[in-house]
Amino acid sequence: MLTTPDLTESGLPTQEALRRFHDQGFVHLRAVLSAEEVAGFRAAAEELLADEGPAIWGASEDETQVHYVEAAWRKHPALRRLALHPAVTRAAEHLAGGPLRLYGTDVLKKDPDVHLPTVVHDDEPGLPLAGLTRALTAWIPLADVPADRGCLIYVPGSHRRPLEHRQVHLAGFQDYRPMEEIWPEFPFNPRVAVPMRAGDVVFHDFRTVHMAGVNTDRERRLAFASVYMDSDATYRPGVQDHPVAHLAPGAPVDGDRFPLITADPGAIS
Repeated sequence: MLTTPDLTESGLPTQEALRRFHDQGFVHLRAVLSAEEVAGFRAAAEELLADEGPAIWGASEDETQVHYVEAAWRKHPALRRLALHPAVTRAAEHLAGGPLRLYGTDVLKKDPDVHLPTVVHDDEPGLPLAGLTRALTAWIPLADVPADRGCLIYVPGSHRRPLEHRQVHLAGFQDYRPMEEIWPEFPFNPRVAVPMRAGDVVFHDFRTVHMAGVNTDRERRLAFASVYMDSDATYRPGVQDHPVAHLAPGAPVDGDRFPLITADPGAIS
C-alpha cells in the first residue's frame, strides 16, 4: 500500500479523515489500491459488463443514468476479492465505528455523452433494512474520474439532517417525493465535486445526499460500489427488496449472501 496523508502506516484512515467523514458525510481516501490491483479489477469489471449486458430497468441505454451490473461480487471471483479487500473493509469498519456486513455491490459505467446525469439522492431508500446507524458505501473508480467524466458530487453534512427528512421504505416508486420537497434547504446548500484517481476510494454515509453529472469526456467512467451495512440489520420491506425478498420481515440479514466483512479469510486468495 502506498503511503498517503489519508491513511496511517497500518492502513487505517487517519484521525483527520475520520473527522471529515463524520462532519461531511463522505471522505476521499487516496491510493488505497495499487495500480496492479486496479488493472485486474478493471479487467474483471469489463468482462462482467460484456457478459451480463445492461441492467437499466426497462429503459434504453441513452435514457438511463448509469449502466450497472448488480451483485457483481457473486458473479466474478476478482470482484469478490475487491468487495472484501482488507484495505477497503478495514477502512469501512474504522469509519463506521462498528462491525459491518456486505449488503451488495455494483459495477457502474457512465459512457461519454450517452447516460443522463445521476439524479440527486441518498442511499437510504434503496436499503430495505431496519436498525441502520452506520451503513456506508465504498465507491471505487477503476479508471480516473476527472470532474468532466461524471465524478460524484456531495452535499456536505447532509447526512445529519433530521431523521424525518428522508425518503425511505416507500410503498412504491410512485410515492417518491423530490429531495427538495422533504428538505427545502437542499437547493441552497453547497456541493462538493470529488474528482478521483483509479485506486482511490470515497466512502459516504448512507444518508449523504449526492449526485453525478453527465460524462462529457472521451473515456468511459467505470467504477465499483460496495454497500456495507450494520452487522445486526434486519429486513424491513421497501421497494428495492429483491436482494432480501427470501427473508421474512424482521429477519436478520446475514449468512453467506451477506458476509461479515472481516470474517472471510479467503476473500483475497
